[in-house]
Amino acid sequence: MNSLRLQWQTGPESKPRNEGKPRLQVLINDQPLTDLVSDFEVTQGYSHFGDEFLLPEDVQWYSLDSWQQSSEPGKRRIVLLGCSCGDVDCSTFYADTFCQDGWIHWQFGGWPERDYSAFPTFWFEQEAYKQQVEIIPDYLNNIRP
Repeated sequence: MNSLRLQWQTGPESKPRNEGKPRLQVLINDQPLTDLVSDFEVTQGYSHFGDEFLLPEDVQWYSLDSWQQSSEPGKRRIVLLGCSCGDVDCSTFYADTFCQDGWIHWQFGGWPERDYSAFPTFWFEQEAYKQQVEIIPDYLNNIRP
C-alpha cells in the first residue's frame, strides 16, 4: 500500500505572473510526484519537460471532477501536472485511476505521448485517499477570485 498526501503550497515559480499562487502538490510516499517523474524521465533518457503541479484554476478546470470521482467504483483520468509554460494542454502528466474493493490504483501516462509503462504504479486505501481528496474542494471553495 502507498500513501497519498495532497497539499496546497506556494513555491518557486517558473513564471512571474504565478508568484505567490499555491499549487496542488501531490506526494506519494512523502515524495513529490514531480521528483518521481523527473527521476524516471532521466533513467529513460527522456528530455525533461519540467511539468509543474497545477494552480487552483487549473485544478478546477482540468481535474476537480476526476479527483472527486476517482474514489468511486470505475475508471477516471486525473491531470496531475501541467507544462511549466502555463498552458496545461501543452504537456501533461496524468493518472488513470481504477477504484475497486476499497482500493484505488494509479497507472500513469502523459502528453506528448511517452511510454510510462515502466513507471511504478501505486495503490491507495480508499478511505485514506478520500480524506486527502477532500482538501481540494475545501480550499477551492474558500479562495477569493
